[in-house]
Amino acid sequence: MNGAAKSVDSRPPIALRETCRLVAGRIPLWTYHRARLLAGGCGEALLAEIDARVAETAANWTGKASNRQRLTVVVAPNGEVEAVVQQRLSSLDVPGGPTASFVEVTSPPWLPPGAAKPTDRRWWDDAQRRARWADGHQALIVCDGHVIDGGTASAWVVSGGGVVTPPAPDAIAGVARAFLLDALEREGVSVRIGPLSVADVQTADELFLTNAFGGAVAVRGRGGPVFERVSELFARMWRG
Repeated sequence: MNGAAKSVDSRPPIALRETCRLVAGRIPLWTYHRARLLAGGCGEALLAEIDARVAETAANWTGKASNRQRLTVVVAPNGEVEAVVQQRLSSLDVPGGPTASFVEVTSPPWLPPGAAKPTDRRWWDDAQRRARWADGHQALIVCDGHVIDGGTASAWVVSGGGVVTPPAPDAIAGVARAFLLDALEREGVSVRIGPLSVADVQTADELFLTNAFGGAVAVRGRGGPVFERVSELFARMWRG
């Protein structure tokens, strides 16, 4: 079901989750979160209700300076909306940068329309547990020899100055991923969506991860000049 075909009253087929970074009462990436909810099956009437609930919840945090406030929105198939705020670190906030471990799976995850983010994270949580067993902070999930997603973040490589990220699906259509695809294009950086073999990741000049709460972080020892530009793009966006 595409956006044009949705009923105004459409609801998602399964529960959806948006994990947002809240900065002094505003959500810098809300336009992208909203677009993913639309792609995931939420019609305009439900989106208007979500907007109101998010604005009301975020307003309670206006004037608070911490940039590690996470606003989580859950939208149920019956149209119920929940929005809560927590103060916490991101899964990407690891001193020295996170390490990454390849985790092999036999099949990709089932995703809602638009590769939206489901509330049920068991498939990704299992990959994260397996990465930790291998002494990694983040899973790079491998299916048929290709990295298809990260455990809690979108994966990116830099090779020859160009940036590549896996297609969604099989990856979740990450909100930070959507922002960065737009931002890099505006910056004139070569960026494309395409398959990433394990060898591509191992031999890439740079490897970094993104999500909507943590922003962008280089995998430990795998940063470089392109990542520094990416990091500044997120910093400017957080500042508004």
